[in-house]
Amino acid sequence: MGDPSEPPSPSTKQEIPVEREPEETPDGPGENPGDATNWRPAIRTSRLPRWIPRPLRRMIHIGFRSGVIALIIILLISLSYFMISLRYDIREIHKMPERSVIFDVQGQELATLHGENRRLISREEIPDFFVTALQAREDKRFFTHHGVDISGLVRATMRNASDMSFTQGASTLTMQLARNSFELREKSLHRKLLEIAISLRIEASYSKDQILTAYVNRIYFGSGCHGLEEAARRYFGVSASGLSDNQCALLVGIIRAPHAFSPLRAQQKAVHQRDEVLARMVKERVLTKAGAKEIKGSKLGLRSGLDNSGSSPALQAVRRHFEELIDNREIRDGGLHLYTTIDAATQKLLEDEVTKLLQAIPDTPEAAVICLDPGTGGVRGIVGGRATGNSLFNRALDARRDLGDLFTPFIYAAAAERGLQPVSGQPLRTGREIGTADLIQLARRFGFDGPFLREDDLFRGGVSATPLEIATAVATLTRDGQRPRTHFLRELKDSESNRILSIEPSSKSMFSPASTRTALTIQFPGETQRILIGTSPAKTDIWAISCGSLHTVCLWVGHDKPRRLDSPDIIRSQVLNTIERIALSLAP
Repeated sequence: MGDPSEPPSPSTKQEIPVEREPEETPDGPGENPGDATNWRPAIRTSRLPRWIPRPLRRMIHIGFRSGVIALIIILLISLSYFMISLRYDIREIHKMPERSVIFDVQGQELATLHGENRRLISREEIPDFFVTALQAREDKRFFTHHGVDISGLVRATMRNASDMSFTQGASTLTMQLARNSFELREKSLHRKLLEIAISLRIEASYSKDQILTAYVNRIYFGSGCHGLEEAARRYFGVSASGLSDNQCALLVGIIRAPHAFSPLRAQQKAVHQRDEVLARMVKERVLTKAGAKEIKGSKLGLRSGLDNSGSSPALQAVRRHFEELIDNREIRDGGLHLYTTIDAATQKLLEDEVTKLLQAIPDTPEAAVICLDPGTGGVRGIVGGRATGNSLFNRALDARRDLGDLFTPFIYAAAAERGLQPVSGQPLRTGREIGTADLIQLARRFGFDGPFLREDDLFRGGVSATPLEIATAVATLTRDGQRPRTHFLRELKDSESNRILSIEPSSKSMFSPASTRTALTIQFPGETQRILIGTSPAKTDIWAISCGSLHTVCLWVGHDKPRRLDSPDIIRSQVLNTIERIALSLAP
């Protein structure tokens, strides 16, 4: 190696550094891509024209990215609500609780029970004017949108935003159907989004006519009326297909607030809503001004506020018996046909006679009466007390009171059953011959459940029973010892007339025919009209029975909290007159 202090030889070329301009690289001017300390991320060349100012380009980029993010969020929300909507069975829009119809023994309609007051109709039964009015008032683009009216929804959203509220709904008929089918009542954004998702599924599954029919059958029209058919009958006494243009417009008008605009409660408000509907139709050019004026001038034909909802005593008893036999789900769904043993004429007779009796007697006691067909055990009529609404306590079925004198013929039958000779007018002596234990056992054969007193108190009528038990026991006497099974229902069918339940008359032999005939002969010697009246020992209760070949009647008067009756002799006389009139009216 040479000495570093020596100068370079002439043959050696010495490189002189030359200053150069820094070269632009993809990573920036004057930067070495291999130099990790000077690395910075690459700046992508904008695809926007260079003449757009840089700040504006930046805003456009931000807006684009925000739009993409917003679109992704909307898609995620839509997907989530679609998944939530899958929890709801769309077929439910056609599954509507119908009213159950009660028929009397003659097959005549008595009333309705359970479920909702609803009668389903087909698309062909919906009046064209009703559809036109409904479109104009509720959803003018019903036949063109797919469940959601976008323009209406945007308009409502803008109004809600400006008012800082959630009052504008922009609900289409499909959305209203979804809301009413699945009880989506809460006013919130969540409910609205879910409503939209379900509506889209409904539109994808059913035709417009099917959706319209489901809507018309389901929507509430006030005063307990669900569906157009029930509303037409309730308010105007006609079927849906027979509605006039005036009536159609009024019914469309009350949909938005059926409680407030019910024509039975607020006729003027209902008429005002009808006028609003007609004005809307004129605005939408589906009705002329002259046509609207003509409709307003036509007769509305509104019915009075009649009620047929099942509040009569007989229907309350039928309802109770019905609930004991049928599963709660079937009751809730309704749509059943109940064929009862009740005879409408007999029921009216009993109700009228009890009303007269209670008006004629002093104080304010209660009264109950029941009438049976002794051959079948079918209840022909029943009154459980004063008319106090839908009371669950039916005195003909539930009130247990001492029989007193009324127990006498059953003592005679028990004695004859044991081979003893009953003595007329001597129930105490006859009872002692039978004995307490044996008499109680025989009394239970008649259907008496007690409680029973002992010894002489029992022989004097110390037995508590209901009017139904007494009527059943009397029927056993008149039917040669055959105790009938009492019932209110004969047959039950579903909405498609399929038989669910059938109750055939049945009886059970409890006494020999000779024993019951002996008792009747001693108690009613030579009498064609077998009527017996009795008073409890403490004069707290008065009873009367009528033993006919086709009808057995038991009548009771007393207080719910047992106490001595005021003027018992006067009440006894009135009770006797009442039972005689009933027996005469029911005689063949």
